[in-house]
Amino acid sequence: MKIFLLTVFSLFTLSASAQDIAPPPPPPPVTLPVNMPDVYGARYFHFGLNFTPGIYWTVPNSSNNTSNGASFGYGYGANLEFYFTRNYAILTGFEITDIGAKYINNTPLQGYYLDSITQHNETVQYLQIPFELKLKTSPFHRLRYYGVVGLDFGFRLKATDDYSVTKNTNALPAFLDSYTINNADIAGQTDLFRVSLVMGLGVEYTLAGSTALQASINYNNCFTNLNNTSDNSLKVKGIELMLGVLF
Repeated sequence: MKIFLLTVFSLFTLSASAQDIAPPPPPPPVTLPVNMPDVYGARYFHFGLNFTPGIYWTVPNSSNNTSNGASFGYGYGANLEFYFTRNYAILTGFEITDIGAKYINNTPLQGYYLDSITQHNETVQYLQIPFELKLKTSPFHRLRYYGVVGLDFGFRLKATDDYSVTKNTNALPAFLDSYTINNADIAGQTDLFRVSLVMGLGVEYTLAGSTALQASINYNNCFTNLNNTSDNSLKVKGIELMLGVLF
């Protein structure tokens, strides 16, 4: 009888102690990803390669010059993106760019009523370094949309001109003298620096991981003159299509 009472008392004590112990917490809920992991957006630095064809036209600053249509240009280089938030970045890098300029220069009457008309087709190559702000949306599946705005700083590397000159005089006897020069070196006649405002809209398409394709349409609004002579002053503006890949 004593053994039975001792056993019942022990079971009662263990049961009361068990009730004083708090039950274990439930396991955390498992959240399954709805979309693919945002590996690309998780990085705060990206390196890319780009190719940039463009259409350029001249805006004369001198009464002696008139525009003579659009010309083609292109550039290639590398860009660096430094993100200070998940979707906002400072964009820089370097690019070698060939910019074309077509215009007509009219030399006013001089001396024996001599005047001349020169048709220019210039190509100026620059080393360009952008300093721009890139504003990007959150991903829509594999797509991101973005805008860029900032400055492009160019340093002239070389400049050439294919030009045709027509001279005419009203003095008697009248004559007409014309000639053409191709691939003339005009580096000394062009400004060393080029500064322009760049604004554009683009899209990125994520391939895998942090690799993405990108494309944008940019307006390149140059502030500085192409040539360094006051009677031959003009600016070159353009629309550019940037195609590239980011890593």
